[in-house]
Amino acid sequence: MAQAIEEFKVSFEMRNLNVKFSQEAFIKEFMLCENRIASKFFKLDLGFLVEGAPDEEVGPSTTTTDLPPIEPATKEPKLTDATSNSSTTPLEV
Repeated sequence: MAQAIEEFKVSFEMRNLNVKFSQEAFIKEFMLCENRIASKFFKLDLGFLVEGAPDEEVGPSTTTTDLPPIEPATKEPKLTDATSNSSTTPLEV
């Protein structure tokens, strides 16, 4: 009996049951959270959360960036003694 339980725990059937349960739990919690937000912020438009919203057209992103290339540092920074060459005075507490 114990061996059959252990075999079931590692089976694809058990994996599929876990995935299905997790998906259903996520959807229920998401809907609960969405309802709480909608009741607190009734003027908030949550239409973007609805899958396949009629006013939303999904397509490839057209966002572009034109950043200058970054050159690697050729010199390593040197440590300096800030106390001997400092022109600032320490703050009094």
